[in-house]
Amino acid sequence: MDFQGGRESDDRAADFVKSATVRLTKIKKVVSPYFPIMARFLLVLTFFEDGMRVLFEFASQVYFLNSHYGMPNWLAGFILIVTVLLSLIGAGLVMTKKYEVYGSYVLLGFLLYQQIMYGHISPVNSGGVGFLFRNLSLAGAFFLLIALKRLGEGRSVLPGLPDAGDRATLFTYFQLASRILMVLLAVEFIPAWGGFWFVITIPVILCVLVGYKMPYTGIALICVYFLHNVLNSAFWSVGGGSLEDEYQREILKYEFVQTLSIMGGLMLLVSSGPGMLSVDERIRRKNF
Repeated sequence: MDFQGGRESDDRAADFVKSATVRLTKIKKVVSPYFPIMARFLLVLTFFEDGMRVLFEFASQVYFLNSHYGMPNWLAGFILIVTVLLSLIGAGLVMTKKYEVYGSYVLLGFLLYQQIMYGHISPVNSGGVGFLFRNLSLAGAFFLLIALKRLGEGRSVLPGLPDAGDRATLFTYFQLASRILMVLLAVEFIPAWGGFWFVITIPVILCVLVGYKMPYTGIALICVYFLHNVLNSAFWSVGGGSLEDEYQREILKYEFVQTLSIMGGLMLLVSSGPGMLSVDERIRRKNF
């Protein structure tokens, strides 16, 4: 048996992992100071885009609500104006640290509205399940943001939840839930990827799920999301002036911006750490 060849292969794999870790460490040092503001900006980007898009396409949005739900034009217009205001005001509040909790509540309500009104027609290419997964990923980010803020103020993790005396323990369950929700986007697009990308992506997803080497695997998953976004949601590549081309371009643009927002949520998770329910924490305790 060729044991020498096997050892060389193992050495190459170890060198690759070491080199990748060094590169990711350098990237982390450069971007870490900017993570909080970048995370918030990306997180609310899809809500700014959605609000502005509805304003510029107001007539077609009114027609949609009229034709699909039988709403009179005045009611459809009123609902659209309210939701536009909520999305823009909520996004603005999240960008201000002082009122980010209230903004998060508003945008969670907006996500629920979107799921109810548009989930059954699936305004994304991956279908109704993909639309649900995307909204759940964003919801996980907002729940984490709320929990971080309230915990920092010495309050219970979420309003209405009893304070058992160990807020940190309850918070770590929210970190775990956020990790699970924010990898749902990968579950949405993995089936469409080929074997090579499947093999590359699955280990990263599993590492984020169990909280292993979270700063590095979290950044790696952000890179995977960005790469998928550029390759599969390239709205700028759709040419033509037909209604079908315009519709496809708008769908891809929606997917592109929403994926950026999910990346912002993942950045927030990387900043807060994996929590006690993670492999990283078990290793830390073992080495302590």
